[in-house]
Formats: sequence, structure tokens, C-alpha cells
Amino acid sequence: MFNNANMKKYYSLLMACCLGFAVQAQMQYNVTLQVDMSNETVSMDGVHVAGGFQGWDPAATMLTDDDMDGVYEITLAVDEGDHEFKFLNGNDWPFEEIVPDACRADLTGNTNRKITVTEDMTYAVCFGSCAACGMNTVLFRVDMSLQDEIAPQGVHVAGNFQGWDPGATMLTDEDGDMVYSVAYSFDPTALDAEGGNLIFKYINGNDWPFPNENVPADCGDGTGNRLIELESTNYVTDAFCFDACGSCVAPTEVTFQVDMSLQTVSPNGVHIAGAFQGWDPGADMLSDDDMDGIYEITLMVAPGSYEYKFINGNAWEGDDNDNESVPAECNTNGNRLIVVEADMPQTVTYCYNQCTAACVNDPDPADITFSVNMQDEVVSADGVWLMGGFSSPQWQEGAMMMSDDDADGIYTLTANISGPAEFQYKFTNGDPYPDGTVDGSVEETYDFTLGGCGVENGIGGFNRTHVRSGMEETLDIVCYNSCVDCGIGIYGQRVEAELNIFPNPTSGVINISTNDMQGATNLTVIDAQGRAVIVSQVVINEGQLLEVDLQELPAGFYTLQLLNGNTVANQLVVRK
Repeated sequence: MFNNANMKKYYSLLMACCLGFAVQAQMQYNVTLQVDMSNETVSMDGVHVAGGFQGWDPAATMLTDDDMDGVYEITLAVDEGDHEFKFLNGNDWPFEEIVPDACRADLTGNTNRKITVTEDMTYAVCFGSCAACGMNTVLFRVDMSLQDEIAPQGVHVAGNFQGWDPGATMLTDEDGDMVYSVAYSFDPTALDAEGGNLIFKYINGNDWPFPNENVPADCGDGTGNRLIELESTNYVTDAFCFDACGSCVAPTEVTFQVDMSLQTVSPNGVHIAGAFQGWDPGADMLSDDDMDGIYEITLMVAPGSYEYKFINGNAWEGDDNDNESVPAECNTNGNRLIVVEADMPQTVTYCYNQCTAACVNDPDPADITFSVNMQDEVVSADGVWLMGGFSSPQWQEGAMMMSDDDADGIYTLTANISGPAEFQYKFTNGDPYPDGTVDGSVEETYDFTLGGCGVENGIGGFNRTHVRSGMEETLDIVCYNSCVDCGIGIYGQRVEAELNIFPNPTSGVINISTNDMQGATNLTVIDAQGRAVIVSQVVINEGQLLEVDLQELPAGFYTLQLLNGNTVANQLVVRK
């Protein structure tokens, strides 16, 4: 059995071993992040950045404006690779910037910025924009799926925004869907000669002799070029079909239905928000024409995968508004997920706050006692609090203070909970809503999905989950920022199993055999800094080898863990 002290010794041994082997460590580079706040009233709490490179903590990384020019900056040592992040005018999530679609990491998913780090670099933008203040950015997109072949020289765009150079601006197709794209920033005065209009065309190659578009006058300037009246500083074009005005693939008719029979419907109506409509909670209202409690809307959606959720109201927060707490069984980054295929109309039906189409009656209201062990924390003078989707109002505003009457370091609270069977919650070390303002810095930050006791919350963090029975319950004591009690460690009170791994050291692929586990098993690979770098579920069959691919991991020392019920196995793996 491993406790916290043993784990510290274990990882210290790993680090010591690293000194004895000639392995390549993860490369890091100096990344300078600059954000121009000239157009903003800067918060008294300062300007911050939060991202995967610092644990998505909105209050941990403050930028400074040393020369008082309105540009705030910070230089960080960042691992090589892709990283998502965003700036905040303040120190908590309500003050995060709205990243324009033209420079989002994923048009169909999250709303973060993204950088690829391969060397020392500087990333400079205007707050809430894709480039320097005063610059325009356009995300150009063209669908090449109907072309017989793509020129080896690649797909390019040329226009008045960049001097009509057919080889200067190349588009790429990173996800292999045949839609090529590039975000290009430019001085808007470049468009003055055409009255501010964007005039351009795509080239299947990198010079004029290659096939280039001759678009119809319906979407062009009458000379074979495309013409767009820019509607904003940061703009995303449609995914035009090469040489045509419309899309190569027609949008698909999708009917969304949500059963609200277990809800008190908001006077603001029932809405849907998702990546296919810009995550606007008030734009698309569902209706219940036959008064059966099932609200629906039919939308035309381009083929692709999209996250979305229903809203009992027309806004993300505020009076008479509530958005779904999607259960873990059908939760993707805190949302629902739909896959839309071409020429395949579909209807999706869910019960609000549930994973099934038919509503299952909520369990009876009942008392639930929560207990959190704070022995590893310096407890805030403001106390320990519990917040969740069950409180009224939800989350921070309705947080409840816990107590430790016997001074044993374990804080408890009993709450009468009604509503859906599954609910989300977390503890805070300090008041999460002081003076009527959300303070995200006091929340738990652990990735509860790794421990199997929570889900992603959709904004870069994680919540605990529990499925209630409708009867009085007392939940197990958990350590703050953990799925188990303090002192149990990452394995808990488990039975150790034998594990054979070969080859070890490995250049990429390893084979695993064990006689002590069978069936569905959780597999985790942890690096020498204690970070989970691979998390998956595998199936172990008796007498068969399990193959695990580590080729994407940099050279170094790792711990491989298998967890099956109460049985755990772990072994050091060296990636050459």
C-alpha cells in the first residue's frame, strides 16, 4: 500500500534515476505573452492569463505593464507543443475575454486561444481580438472536397488584403476534413481602394497558372473574384466550395427535442446553445406547440461534431435562467455531443438534465451529508464551503458554509437535495462569493475524472459528481482536492497485483501481462512530475498480452498503473 510519504519517496527515486540515464527531457521554451488593454478599463485585480500550461488557474499568473503603455506581458517557460489559454481582465472566470471565432482553438468546441511552441516566441494581441489593436483578422476557409487532387504546392488565397500574391498565404487542413483554412491579420486600410470590401480568390497551387477560382457574380465582384463586406474586425468566412458560392455539402436538418416535464419552465422560454450556433443562449428558442411538455426546434446544421446543451431560460446565469448539468454518462466537456452527417436528417430527444429520451422521475428529496478532510490544507479564515448545481442559487452564489464542531479537521454539512438523481458539486477553501463577487481562486482544482469521481465542467476545470438515491445518505469522507480520504494516496486501500512489462526500456510500444486482473481496467501513465499523461480504459483477457503505445511520449521515466476494482498494479517504465 502506498501512502503520501511513500509516494513522495517513490517519485524522488524516479527523479534520482533520471540523473543516471541519458534520456531527453521535455523541451521548454520562453514564451512571452502580451495583451494590449488600451481599449479596456483594467480591473483592480489586474490582468491574468490562464491555460493548460499553468493548470487553468485564473488568479495564478498575473501580467504586468512595466512601461505603462497599456500592453501587459509575462514571459513563461512553456513545454514544447500545442497549448490553449485565454486572458482575463481580472482574476476569475467571469472576467475572461471572449475569444473571436477567427482565432479560436476549435471552431466546433471550446473558445480558447491556441499556440504551438517550437522555439522561443512572442504572442501579442489586443484583448478580445485576434491581432494587435486596430488590425483586422479573417479566418479564410475553402472546401476542396470536390477537387480531383490537391496541388503538391498546397492551397493558397490571394486578395487585396495581402497584395494579390498567389504564393504568400497558404491554407492548411489539420483535421483532414478537406476544409483548408488560415487566419490572416492585416491593416484595414489595405481595403480602402475597394470601399472596405474584401476581394480575394483561392488557388489550388501557389501561382496563377495553377487552377484558380472563377466564382459566379452572385458571390463575387463580377470578375471571378470573391467579394465580402466585412461585418467585424475579426471575421470567419463560410467554408466555401472551391469555385462555387455555396457549400460543397448541404447542411443537414436536425430536430432537437427536450422533455421539460420535470422542470418548472422559465418565463424566458427554453433555448439551445452550441458550437453550431455560436454558443448564444438566447438565440434559438424551442417551442411546445402541442403542450405535451416536449420542446423542440429544427435547425440546419453543417455536417460535423458539435457540443451543445439546453437552457431553461435565455442566458447562462441570472434570475429565471438555468443551464443543464449534463450527467457523466453523456457528458462531453460539460456538454452534450451530436454528430451530424451529410444527407442524414435526424431527431435527438433528451430529458432535461438526463441522458435518456424518456424522463425518469427524480428521486425524492433527501438529506445528504458531505464530509471533506482538510488536514493537508491551510484552512482559510473564511471557512470551508460546499457549492453545487443543487443549491439555490446554483454554485457560488448559493454556496453553504461547512463546520468542524469537533476540531478534527473534517468539515461536514447536511443539505436537503432535490431534483435530478445525478448532481455536480465541489468544496472551496474560502468563501467563493465574497461581497457578491465570484472568487474562483478558492475552488478545488483537482482533475476528478482521473480519480473517477467527477466530470469536466466545460470551462477548464472539474466538478465532483454523485448519484443520489432519494434516501438519506452520508457520503464517504474525501480529502480536499482528491477522490479518496487523506493518507490513502493515489491507489487507495488496494490489493497489489503482479505486473510484467516488456520491452523495458522501450522505444515506444510495450507489452503487458498480469494474472491478477481481467476485464475492463483503468490504465494511467504518470510522468516523473506526477502528471497523468495517458488515461484510458482497456480490456485485459486471461493469457493475452495487452499492447500499449507510448510513442507519442518524450523520452523519460514513467509509472504505469492498472486499476481493476480493488486491485492495483504499478511499474516503472523507461521510454528511450
